[in-house]
Amino acid sequence: KAVVSTQSTGEGRIPDAKRKLRETVVMANKADLNKLTSCSFLLLSAIFLKLLNYNDAIEMAKSAHDIANRIPDSGLQLWSCELLGTLYTCTEQEENATRYRATLTELSKKLEEDVAVTVNSQEHGLLQWLDSEFPASSLSMV
Repeated sequence: KAVVSTQSTGEGRIPDAKRKLRETVVMANKADLNKLTSCSFLLLSAIFLKLLNYNDAIEMAKSAHDIANRIPDSGLQLWSCELLGTLYTCTEQEENATRYRATLTELSKKLEEDVAVTVNSQEHGLLQWLDSEFPASSLSMV
């Protein structure tokens, strides 16, 4: 939407550009609010875990995990899976603990794969050229 608003501005359609920018801000605020809510639930869950209040800790972590999956946010997904695995182990619910540990492993592998792809991408070379010569392989991108 931000790109469309920039295009609209360039084409002189200012009211359309303002509308698209407002929509972008609303979307960004909702995403930020979801991340903040999920993070708060995870912190509350950790507090409940310290207090040995496992039921409330699980409810908070599950809520956070649902939000993290909906956003999606890999950091919050990893944190919630790790916390749920721990909580289910503490409550001797090994089937659930195993499920969340498996999800944690899958998410970790996917994150590692994404990092590998990113590091080896042509665009990543643009970040490296500040310390050396501009990479010839990136000339087509400029």
